Amino acid sequence: MRIAMAPESDGRPSVAGSVGERLRTAREARQASLREIAAITKISVSALEALEQSDLSSLPGGIFTRAFVRSYAAEVGLDPEETVRDFVAELDEARVAESTTSDPESRAHDSFQSQQRIAGAGLTLVLIGLPVALLLAFLGMRDTTVADDTVDSTPAAVVEAPASSARVEPSPRPVQTPPAQTLPVAADAPLTLVLRPRDECWVSLTIDGNLVFSRVMRPGESASYDADAEIILNIGDAGAFGFAVNDRDGRSLGGSGEVVTATITPQNYRSFFAP
Repeated sequence: MRIAMAPESDGRPSVAGSVGERLRTAREARQASLREIAAITKISVSALEALEQSDLSSLPGGIFTRAFVRSYAAEVGLDPEETVRDFVAELDEARVAESTTSDPESRAHDSFQSQQRIAGAGLTLVLIGLPVALLLAFLGMRDTTVADDTVDSTPAAVVEAPASSARVEPSPRPVQTPPAQTLPVAADAPLTLVLRPRDECWVSLTIDGNLVFSRVMRPGESASYDADAEIILNIGDAGAFGFAVNDRDGRSLGGSGEVVTATITPQNYRSFFAP
């Protein structure tokens, strides 16, 4: 169900300003609250507020954020694809601006601190190395003196003692036992994942590095997938999502409206079982 649009002179809301401002203007033109948009799109109110304020640090990023923008734009009457393109362009401009507006004084301060660290490291090496070198030189001189005294005190003639007639049996050689080899324990594979959403929620599924789908799933849907190495789940509303792994019900991944990312592997899948 779509939110009814308030009467306007041209039938469309204004699109001036950033993507966040355009989304907010379109929503207000329809006299809709953020909570109403959240109930329809299954996107949390906090994520919608972050979109309107262009607060990228509070959003999950990647295709997940673009999916939020597309869903929000569709609900308030904006062109979803055009809005997503403008959002990506704004994101690229923000990254370029951040990389080119660094403070010269901060760079100079960082360079000075780096030089201080290098000088401190050099001084530490000198303070440690000099006493060690002196100690080694002293020990070398002492060993030379002891060796000379030993040579001088050796008698000129050595009287050999008569050989003993007792037979000396050679001692048996110890038998060396090779170390026991530790064989790696193979992880359980493959993984079987069954998706069972309890309510409408946005789900993005990546299996073994390949994006399988990214869309809104509805209650009553059930889909099963197999994986060899890794399953990555991005959930828009963790409280509405349900699943099973290797024929065991999965535990709760979060609360209502919470955006979460879960990575399931053959090594950790048991940690996702329901208690």
